[in-house]
Amino acid sequence: MKRIKTSEENKNVVALLTKKFEFKDDRNIGQIAIAYSLQMNKRFDLSSAIETDNNGKEYPETLLGNINGVSNDKVYHAILNQLYEKPLTEEEFQKLTKLHLDHGLGELNKRLLQNNKGKNAHIDFMLSIMNHGLSLLNNSSTSFKPTANLKDVDAYSKELKIEIGKDSKTKEPIVLAINNERDFDSQHIALAGMNGSGKTELVKDILFQLREQSEEKLNFIFFDYKGEGKSEKLKKFLTATKCEFIDIKEAPFVFNPLRNIPMNNERDKSFGIKAFKDTVASIDKRISIRQQTSLEVAIRECFNAANVIGKYPSLQDVYEQLEATYLQNNQNPDTLTAIMRELAGDIFADDFDPDYKVQDKSLYVNLPPTLGDTVRQATVFIILNYLLSEFISYNDVQTSAERIKPIRYVIVIDEAHAYLGNKNMAKVLENLLRMIRSKGVIIMLVSQGIEEYKQKDFDFSSQIKIPILLNIQNKDPKLAKSFLGTPKSEIALSNALKGLESTDDGEKHGVLNLKETKLFDINMFYKRM
Repeated sequence: MKRIKTSEENKNVVALLTKKFEFKDDRNIGQIAIAYSLQMNKRFDLSSAIETDNNGKEYPETLLGNINGVSNDKVYHAILNQLYEKPLTEEEFQKLTKLHLDHGLGELNKRLLQNNKGKNAHIDFMLSIMNHGLSLLNNSSTSFKPTANLKDVDAYSKELKIEIGKDSKTKEPIVLAINNERDFDSQHIALAGMNGSGKTELVKDILFQLREQSEEKLNFIFFDYKGEGKSEKLKKFLTATKCEFIDIKEAPFVFNPLRNIPMNNERDKSFGIKAFKDTVASIDKRISIRQQTSLEVAIRECFNAANVIGKYPSLQDVYEQLEATYLQNNQNPDTLTAIMRELAGDIFADDFDPDYKVQDKSLYVNLPPTLGDTVRQATVFIILNYLLSEFISYNDVQTSAERIKPIRYVIVIDEAHAYLGNKNMAKVLENLLRMIRSKGVIIMLVSQGIEEYKQKDFDFSSQIKIPILLNIQNKDPKLAKSFLGTPKSEIALSNALKGLESTDDGEKHGVLNLKETKLFDINMFYKRM
């Protein structure tokens, strides 16, 4: 590899970090910076990424090190090939190494120099990086690829057509062939609408149609963040879709979220434990690296014990082991122990059903506000972590000659704005959207507005090809275009946005922008029954 220079801004970072860790060779911090950037699952768009300046620290050709005189360049090249899912040219490899070097140095600078907390905080942080190696945490498909063959699991292979409403002018049905790739290269759906816009009833209607058309072969999970409860309207929906109602507040869920972690395959077990730990850590930014390490140690201890008795550990086992780990390390109870205590005691049952598989049922998971935001979010993301690892172990679905993509499952995340504003949780959702598409899984994100979909680090609209806009507070045309896609007619979009507020006809309205912008009367499930 050719010589690489850091940016001028990072020149001092190299010197300061090398001194801080008392490294004799300043290449060490460069290697750690690249590894950390990869662990964060940072991906650059080669077509648009702009390299920083080359006015900083110059590294020799041996920056990436060698073993017994053999350069590690090929190892890093293979890692980057896997991360970017393509064979990289030498020029691309050189460019990406430089980009990841500067990115990693910048992140280390922020984490260790600008926010230095505690005498040994930098040591704890560095140990966590070394402990993870280049597993890319839980943010890359690498972390979920099993060593065994992928499971060949059935999917519903016929065309699925859903009617979302009727054209407000012509009263003609608006029908979407959601798994026809001639129309949509991604099946993910986003709905935005404030309270009272009808979005929940539209979601129910879509799910009802999918269940009916697939002859109940296509299952779903609906995370109700508002905790609607078993109202009369909901009972009708549950009956019509043959859906199981899970009220977390009434009784613990008999499902064990650790069930997807292999007991007898060390590599996959390690990835599974890290993914679970990272999922819990993403819920609350106050969970430190040291706390995360304690959780990982506790889970590993539980699985070591489970190998002896041949029974999966429960979250209660993990919580008890975590307490023991804290006691051993002289750690006081904190945010992590509080979260794990509530998850283990109230959310997931200790006497779980070992054969319970979430994906084999249609479930409505009720999450009432009395549980608190942190626990509700943790519950959702722990189940999502389980589903992600399960579906990643399935073979990819194969689109037919008629361009019909088979579908296996639907995940509905209500009140998605509760997650999109959290950087760590948003990253989990981003990877869920990216990684699960090829497995025939549809993600439906339901939010109160459209601002939340375009985050600083990622535009969620880019992964969603079926955006549906209902009545919202902020009808800024620029935001609407970002969410719906650029319309053929600015006037048609403007008129449609104004039409969202009209209730003279007693209907709830939505806007769709496919071949053209349309204002339509949305389907409301309760009207069917």
